[in-house]
Amino acid sequence: MKIFIDDTYEAMSKRIADDVVNIMNNAPEPLFCAASGDSPKSLYKELIQRNNASAIDISSWYFLGLDEWIGLDASDEGSCRYMLNKDLFHPLHAKEEMLCCFDGKTNDALKECNRIENFITKHNGIDVAILGLGMNGHIGLNEPGTSPLLRSHVMDIAETTKTVGQKYFSKPQILTKGITLGLATLTEAKHLFLIVSGEKKAAILKEALQHEPTESIPATLIREHPGLMVYADKAAAKLL
Repeated sequence: MKIFIDDTYEAMSKRIADDVVNIMNNAPEPLFCAASGDSPKSLYKELIQRNNASAIDISSWYFLGLDEWIGLDASDEGSCRYMLNKDLFHPLHAKEEMLCCFDGKTNDALKECNRIENFITKHNGIDVAILGLGMNGHIGLNEPGTSPLLRSHVMDIAETTKTVGQKYFSKPQILTKGITLGLATLTEAKHLFLIVSGEKKAAILKEALQHEPTESIPATLIREHPGLMVYADKAAAKLL
């Protein structure tokens, strides 16, 4: 594990972009796992700017969505795919055949999980997985109590996540379950990039890095991954 602390969220995001590009440019069939939400937004803006300036070429990159709310898909404002389309895929002009995301409206969750796992296998594994840190320590939608042995799966949403998740929607949204890459799948990725920003994340970041590994704080279960990179701004790192 390596930990990088920058003065600002913007400086942190530029550092992450440098590291993403370095890894993806040297991967034979680059597969980038993208988290939705606020934490990676500036990173995505940085990648878009570099692509528009022809400083990087993402035409060979494959993209994978980390998770999705059950009952929602790309057509629903606030869904994970909706946000990834808006914040990353569409501005990058990524081709649909290079994208693979969970369908939250699937009628067969097991088949959907297998589809995602097969996509990962087909492209020789995830090269970089972008992860945020939930207020309760969740990774993706792997909530407290998740077994580290689970691959892609459906998960009951914790109360904390239900509350925090409302910020993505313009009107109250009932969130009960999510579908997500499991911890076993994520820990097979070559590199895990955990992005943490803001003072509100300081306490859970300290727990994630210093608490003994426990299913009650899923972020502690990825700490021994040899390719884990933790990126924090000064506000998030204030308790370290």
